[in-house]
Amino acid sequence: MKTSLAVLAASSALFFATPALAADPSERAEIDQLKALVAAQSAQLAAQAQRIQKLEDAQSRAPAVADAVPVSPSTPVASSGAPAQTVAVPSARAPIFASASPTSDTTIGGYGEIAYNGYLKDKSRNQADLQRFVLFFGHQFNDHLSLMSEVEYEHAVTSASDKGEAEIEQAYLNYRFTPAINVKAGLFLMPFGFINRNHEPPVFYGVERNEVERRIIPSTWREGGVSVWGSTPFGLAYDVGITTGFDFAKLDDASAPLLATHQELQLAHASNLSAYGSLEYTAAPGVLIGGAIFSGKTGHSNADYKSDPTGPNFAGISGRVTLWDVHARVQRSGFDVEALYTRGSFANTAAIDQIILDYNVANGTERPIVPRAFYGWLVQGAYTFGLGGDVTLSPFARYETYNTQSSLPLGLIADPLNRDRVLTTGLSFKPLDQVVVKFDYQKYFKNSTNDRINLGLGYMF
Repeated sequence: MKTSLAVLAASSALFFATPALAADPSERAEIDQLKALVAAQSAQLAAQAQRIQKLEDAQSRAPAVADAVPVSPSTPVASSGAPAQTVAVPSARAPIFASASPTSDTTIGGYGEIAYNGYLKDKSRNQADLQRFVLFFGHQFNDHLSLMSEVEYEHAVTSASDKGEAEIEQAYLNYRFTPAINVKAGLFLMPFGFINRNHEPPVFYGVERNEVERRIIPSTWREGGVSVWGSTPFGLAYDVGITTGFDFAKLDDASAPLLATHQELQLAHASNLSAYGSLEYTAAPGVLIGGAIFSGKTGHSNADYKSDPTGPNFAGISGRVTLWDVHARVQRSGFDVEALYTRGSFANTAAIDQIILDYNVANGTERPIVPRAFYGWLVQGAYTFGLGGDVTLSPFARYETYNTQSSLPLGLIADPLNRDRVLTTGLSFKPLDQVVVKFDYQKYFKNSTNDRINLGLGYMF
């Protein structure tokens, strides 16, 4: 376009500079008309060239904004039509950048979900809840440096006397050298399983997050630290870093050992730091395999006792925790099948639990003991039917098992309430990709009082 414009401009200049050779008035009038036509075309091409230049400038900015967002190849995006193939794409957080104006440096997005739980054997437990309302805020400082943050409100009302919470789920800076080499620092999500990174309601099946990725992988699990991460053209994505870790002295719920002990960067004890690493490989479009491991000491130089001597004294105990997972997912021709296995362990549990038992006897308390090992696994399958336009319907089924006290020291006996097998079947109806209406039924094989039906409404933008 630029070359054509230059040629036309030169031709026009030559044309207008050439003296009129015709003496006949009719020929001279015809030449004047041609001059006017050429002048009009030159002005039109100049205007088009300016518009094209603006679009090229905007497009040159857009990749830098999108590339600043951490990517995870595990997130599905529903396509239009029937049946649609679901492919691996960047993390669900990417649209908050991609949907912004190409010339905008600051972007906003978010998600929310409302749920109803109806218990089949005890209706007094039935409840409806605005579970989460979340806002994402991102800013692109330049082509390399960006900010990602996420503010979450839970259970509608936040105050000293209510169960609602207000929390920062992510807040980190990212420096992009290339797509394969990024460095981030701050508070960020751990790259484990499927839901911990990608938990917007339209992204996962079922009204409630699955039990394995709630009790074993403590979704939503985040740590403060520094990480190097990236993805390669041949399908390999990695994420390694040094972060804060767990604090076993804070354990207050045996049904979810790590959920109760992760510190969320809230005045987090940091005498001991942890390390983690994650690898995921997209073997073919829609075919993902991966795994991750996290390990670190959790004693923090007995910081809890030193700040509050009324609690147990764990002097000299490190209590290392290790958690790992392997996962795989296939998304092809409307089918979506995934599997996950995860296992965790605490070290020094004999010494830790003896101190807890002695403390309970001396103080008349019932502090939970720390498990030596805990695990969970699941398999899930779904199929998406296209109903025309962007409308889809996805029936699914999931089977999972978990045990948060699979091994205990000192001959202690596990609480049967802390293990179960769960079957969940249901439907996800999407009038468009970013909005979902959900229904499911959950059967708990050991603790049948938890059997329930769930209704949910969710969105992301």
